[in-house]
Amino acid sequence: MKRLALVRPAFRAPVLIILVFVISRTAFYLAGVRLNIAGLNVQTDYLQLLDQNQLQHNLVQSIWYLHSQPPLFNLTTGLLLQLPTAWLLPFVMSMFLILGLVMALSCYYVCLELRIPRALSLLVAFLVILDPANVLYGNWYFYSYPTATLITVCALSLARYVRTESLFWGFGFFASLGTIVLLNSTFQWFWVAAAALPVIVHFRGNWRTVVTVAVLPLLLVAVWYVKNDVLFQASTTSTSFGFNLARITTSKAGPGELGHLLKTGEVSSLSGHELFAPLKAYGGEFSPHAPTGIAVLDAPTKRDGQPNLNNINYIEISNRFLHDDLVFIKTYPGTYARNVGKATMLFFVPPEQEQLLGANAVHMSSYLRWYDLLVEWQPHGTDISQINTLAVEGFFPSIGGLSFGAIALFSITLFVLPVIAWRRRGRRDATLLLTLTFIWVSTVYVFVLTTFVELGENERFRYSLGPLPLVATAAVVVVLLRGNSGAHARNHGELMNENSSRARSMVPSLASGKVGAPVDI
Repeated sequence: MKRLALVRPAFRAPVLIILVFVISRTAFYLAGVRLNIAGLNVQTDYLQLLDQNQLQHNLVQSIWYLHSQPPLFNLTTGLLLQLPTAWLLPFVMSMFLILGLVMALSCYYVCLELRIPRALSLLVAFLVILDPANVLYGNWYFYSYPTATLITVCALSLARYVRTESLFWGFGFFASLGTIVLLNSTFQWFWVAAAALPVIVHFRGNWRTVVTVAVLPLLLVAVWYVKNDVLFQASTTSTSFGFNLARITTSKAGPGELGHLLKTGEVSSLSGHELFAPLKAYGGEFSPHAPTGIAVLDAPTKRDGQPNLNNINYIEISNRFLHDDLVFIKTYPGTYARNVGKATMLFFVPPEQEQLLGANAVHMSSYLRWYDLLVEWQPHGTDISQINTLAVEGFFPSIGGLSFGAIALFSITLFVLPVIAWRRRGRRDATLLLTLTFIWVSTVYVFVLTTFVELGENERFRYSLGPLPLVATAAVVVVLLRGNSGAHARNHGELMNENSSRARSMVPSLASGKVGAPVDI
C-alpha cells in the first residue's frame, strides 16, 4: 500500500487527461460530429490519393510507382481498403481516437520534460484536447491529424532521448522524423537534416549509438528519395512542386503581368491554364510520355473522373510550371511579396476554419465561435464553407479574421525562444535546449516554406505543427518567470549580505579576531 501511495500521484494527471478526452469526444459526438472517411469512400477520391481500385487490388506496384505524394497516406489507405466494409469506420475511428489521446499525453509529458510546472502542463494538455481544430481534424481521414500527433511524439522522444540516452527514445525520435517525411509532402529531407543535426552534434562523442537508432528510419527515407530520383528524376517526395508554387505566383499574377510574360515568351503557354487540370486541358503543350505499362503512371484519370496527378506526364508539366514560377518571381518580386503577405494572413486564421471541415463545424458552431473569440483571440470568424475557394480566387480574410493568439504564440516561438536558447547555451540543460531548438526549427520551417510556396490552405499547413508553438510559449514564459524570480532572489540576497557585512564589520570575530566576511547566499 505504501508503494501504491507513492506511485498513484504520478498517474493522476494522465488519468485526468484520459477522462477529459473521453468526455469531450463523447460530447462532440452527441452534438453531431462524425468521422469523415470520404478518402476511403468508393464515390470520392482526393487529389492526394491514387485510384482506389489500384490501391485495393494492386497496392505494392501502385505505391512503388507513386511520385506525386509521399507513400504512407496512400499505403495506409490501401491497407484499410483490404478490410471488410463493415470494419472500416470503427477501425479508423479507433485509430484516430488513439492518435488524439497520444497527442494529448505526449504534449503533457513534453511539458514536464521542459520543466513546466505540473499544473501548467496539465492546463496545456486540456487546451489541446478542447481545441476545436483537434476535434475537427481528428474526425477527418487525412494526414494532417497524424502529422500533428507525430511531431508532438517527436518532440517528446527527443527530450527523453537527450535526458536518458535511451535507445528506445532515440529510435522514437528518428522514426518519427522519417514517418513524417514519408507521410506529408510539406516535410522534406532538409527539415530532417536541420532537426537531426543539433542532436548528432550533441551526441558526437557517442556517435555509434546515434547511428544505431537513426540508421533504419533514415535508410527508409533515403531509399524513397533514391527511388524517386532514379525512376522520375525527382529530388523530393512530391513532383507537384511546380503546381504548388504556381498558386502563389503565376495564378495570382497582377493585371497584365502574366499576359506580358506569355507575349514575350519568357514563360510557357502552360501558365495560362488551370492548375491540376486534366491532361487534355494542356493539349499539345507538352511532350507525351510513352506508355509505361504501369496503371498508376498511364491512366489519365481516376475512377471518379478526377485527374490522376500521378500520371507520368504531370512530371514534365509541373517542371514547366516551376520554371515559369521562378521567372515570375524574378520579374515581379513585388507581386510575389504581396502574395506571400496574403498567405501569411491565411496562415494565421484558426486552422479549424478549413473548408473541408465545414460539415462537422456546423455541429459545433457556437463552441467554435466562443473558443476562437476567447482562446484564439479572433475578433470575428470566417466563412468556413468557402474560405479556401475564396482564397484561390484571390479573396482573403480581413485583419479581424486572424487569430491574434496564434500570432502571439508564433512571435514568442520564432523570436523570443532563440534568444532564451542562446542565453542558456552554456548551461547543462541539454534537454531543454535541444527540444526547444527542434520546436524552433520546425516552426520556422513550416512557416517559411508554406507561406512562400503555397496560397490557398495555409491554415491547414499551420496545423501540422500540432501543439508545439503552445508548448514552446509555455516553456519560454516559465523560463522568463523563473529568471526574474531568480534575479529578485539574488538581489534580495545581495542586499541582506551587504547589511550583514556592515554589521559584522563593526564586531571582530571571536573565533579568529578577523572581521566577518559576507556570506554568499
